[in-house]
Amino acid sequence: MLKHLCYRLKQRWIPYCVAKAGKLAIRLLFSTCRVQIEGLDVLVETVFQQKCIIMSWHNRLILLAEILSKYAPQFIYAALVSNSRDGELIAVIANSYKNGKAIRVAHNAKYQALQDLLKHIKNHDDVVVITPDGPKGPPYQVKPGVSLAAKATDAYVIPMSWTASSYWQLKTWDKLMIPKPFSTISVVFGKPVVFSKNQSFSYEEESLILQKALLASDQKASSSLSLS
Repeated sequence: MLKHLCYRLKQRWIPYCVAKAGKLAIRLLFSTCRVQIEGLDVLVETVFQQKCIIMSWHNRLILLAEILSKYAPQFIYAALVSNSRDGELIAVIANSYKNGKAIRVAHNAKYQALQDLLKHIKNHDDVVVITPDGPKGPPYQVKPGVSLAAKATDAYVIPMSWTASSYWQLKTWDKLMIPKPFSTISVVFGKPVVFSKNQSFSYEEESLILQKALLASDQKASSSLSLS
């Protein structure tokens, strides 16, 4: 009995409390910032017409829910999270939004995780949100699962990035970014990347195309910030 309670405490209750407190802190911080967005019309137009996957680097994860729920609240977003203790934090936060939910996938079973993702995209109309270099890296490298899912479901992939005029960067594997209060945040939704089933690209080439698209969105966000 005691062992079961300790397990529940570690796996459910502690992540739940930490996630709730974290969400409140992020929301308060975000409310102090000035936000400029580019490409929002592209996102809205694409989601209305196609199945979509939004991809963003793992170190930008902290603001994704706030940005999407505030500036494109008309859609339902499903975050792909691993069935682990760290993933539980993300799942609790995602499920706490009216237009958010979590897709829990196997932590150490890549094939099963991909099958679960494909099934969800095919059977639902929500927008799937993926960190293509997560959950353990290497950072800024897109793994092949995103292009596989996009081709199998005819989904468009939209690169999303943000940067801030002032931010903290944690000493985690991904160097998680947290904007400082009262900073300016530049958000960019890039042009959709579309893969045809008739294309002869290898998985490595498709991943590189997505990687370049996301890095281009990073650069655009930084450039827009410097011009503001």
